[in-house]
Amino acid sequence: MSYLPELSEADATGDLARIYAEIRRCSGVPYVSTLQRFLATMPGVLEWGWAVVSPAMISGKAPEAAWRAAEAAAQPPLPPFTPSVLRLLGVGDQDVETIRNIAANFARVSPVNVITGAMLEPLATGAAAPNGSGYGDAQWQAPTPLADMPVLPAMDGLSDDLVAATQTLMVPIGGAPFLPALYRQFVRWPAFAAYLAAVIPPRRADPAVQAAEARAIGGIVQAGHDLYQDLPPPPSNLPPPDAETAALIHEAIQRYRGTSADMICTGNALLQALPPASGGQI
Repeated sequence: MSYLPELSEADATGDLARIYAEIRRCSGVPYVSTLQRFLATMPGVLEWGWAVVSPAMISGKAPEAAWRAAEAAAQPPLPPFTPSVLRLLGVGDQDVETIRNIAANFARVSPVNVITGAMLEPLATGAAAPNGSGYGDAQWQAPTPLADMPVLPAMDGLSDDLVAATQTLMVPIGGAPFLPALYRQFVRWPAFAAYLAAVIPPRRADPAVQAAEARAIGGIVQAGHDLYQDLPPPPSNLPPPDAETAALIHEAIQRYRGTSADMICTGNALLQALPPASGGQI
C-alpha cells in the first residue's frame, strides 16, 4: 500500500513507459519510486517534469551529485552484525544477500529521488523557468541496476507481537501512521525486524543521527538547486502544471523528502553493519 496514488509500472504505456525505463536506468535500481509514479497519475505532469530534469539525469550530473552528498553525510554506525547474531535473528547466509540488496536499493534510489524533487521544486513554487545551457554531450555510464527486491510482505498475516513491534518504526504521513517500505521488507525475518524496531527509534532521536540526516538531505537539495541553474529551458510543447497541480507536486516533494533521510542513513548504516556480500557486488 502506497501513501500516494500512483501509476504502476505494469500500467505505464507509451511515453510514460519510456520515461519509467529512463528513470530506472538513471537511478540504478530495477523499479520506479512512489514520487514519480504519483506524478504519472496527473495528465502530462511526469512528461513535463522529466523533460525538465532529464538533461541533468541522463548526463549523470544529478545522480552522481546526489550519491556524493548522501555519502558525505557520514551517519553514525549501527553495531556490526556478526554471523552468530544474524543466525539468532533468523537470518541465514542467503538472507544476508537479500537484506543487503534491499538496503542498497533504498540507499541508492532515495538520493536520486530527492534531487529530482529539488530540481522540480523551484518550478512547483513559482520560480522562473531554468534558462541554462545544459550539459553538452556529456556521456555517462549509469551503474548496473541492483537486483529486484522481494515483493512487499502482506501485513495482515503478521503475529500480534510483530505488529506491535513495528509500530515503533511507523512515521506519520498525512496524519496517519505509515511503515516505510524499507522496514516492511524486513518483516519476513520477524526477529531481525523486531531488533530494528528496538534500535531504530532511539537512533531517530539521536542528535548525531539527526545531524547526519540533515546533512544528507541538505546536501542533496542544495545540489539539485545548483543544477537547476544549468538546466535548459523546458520544451515549449509541454505546458507547466497549473497552480493547484503545482501545489500537489510540491507537497509530494516535501513528503518524500521527509521519509528519505531515514531511508538513506539507515540503508547505508545497514550496509556497513552487515557482513560483506559474497560476490562483492552490493
